[in-house]
Amino acid sequence: MRKGLLIFVLLLVLASMAADVIDPRTFALRVHDEMNASRIRNGLPALIWLEDLADLALLHSRNMGQNGFFSHQDPAGMRVSARQQRYRPDLILSEIGENLYRSKSSTRVFDPKKIALGWMNSSGHRENILKPGYTHSGVGIYVKDDSLYATQVFATPIMKLRMQLPPFFEENALYLLEFEYLSKEPRESLIGYLATPDPTSKVVQPDCSYYLGAIPLSFDWQKDKIFLLPLDFKYGTGSYILKIGWDDYVYPDLMEFKVR
Repeated sequence: MRKGLLIFVLLLVLASMAADVIDPRTFALRVHDEMNASRIRNGLPALIWLEDLADLALLHSRNMGQNGFFSHQDPAGMRVSARQQRYRPDLILSEIGENLYRSKSSTRVFDPKKIALGWMNSSGHRENILKPGYTHSGVGIYVKDDSLYATQVFATPIMKLRMQLPPFFEENALYLLEFEYLSKEPRESLIGYLATPDPTSKVVQPDCSYYLGAIPLSFDWQKDKIFLLPLDFKYGTGSYILKIGWDDYVYPDLMEFKVR
């Protein structure tokens, strides 16, 4: 009897020691799975894990833990959209959102189900989780002492730039930009325009029709999700604005190209 009790106590000690060691990556994936379970129970498709969003989420969780704050706005005054534009400008998104969670445990034992329940019981967090328009997400977990910081970033990505861009482009020069297509929309419906610096510029087409202040774009598909986008800056110097969308709608102001 005493031997059995000793073994039981030893197992409890070992379990406690194991609980002290949290693998943030595994824990983040479990939180992501819990969120997807909530979406599926509510008739929504699961969110696709995107490593770039997970990196962005981890950046904020680590910032909160190391600098002792808990807020969507960081000490630099940036929220998730501004942080994405600063740290991951290669991601071209139509929407982005963020959920935060902080928990303390003297035993350093944390439960992803508790995080999911906490978010689902909060109207604002629940709205993000069940937003039909979001297609991707990533979770970042940071643990400091007895505190766990969780950030989940939601987004609707269109594409990702796969190359470095110069700070300025040259007038009358043709550039080929490489992108990875991330949207769940059919690529056959993808359309794009490049707004010219002068909105009255006449962009004549082969059939003698023309666009005012907009250059229609073509997509050169290399693989299933990789395409080249030729950009020809021949309508003066200034800012050219990329507009991408599907069928008859495009999102404005997705990327800016400064031409000199």
